[in-house]
Amino acid sequence: MSATPPPARLPDEAATDEQCHDLVSGYDEDGPTAFECGAPLRHTDSGYSCARGHSYTYAAERVAEGWDYASDAVEAELLGRVGVIGVHPGDGRPW
Repeated sequence: MSATPPPARLPDEAATDEQCHDLVSGYDEDGPTAFECGAPLRHTDSGYSCARGHSYTYAAERVAEGWDYASDAVEAELLGRVGVIGVHPGDGRPW
């Protein structure tokens, strides 16, 4: 039996210095505001995601799959004119 204790975390759960920069709405002493999420990031083959559920897909993957992020319905319509599906950045739903 080994005298070395098991690691506290599995290798893929290891702490990372990278943090999520997605903006999250909140409140401070002046009222409504936005701040960076700050949760740890986990990189994948196609992008990254954070511990609070935010995710991002690399541009090369989006092109290969035929979609892209659209910040509003107008941008989604412009993407649609060139055959690209515009999706909401926050949740991936098509416009």
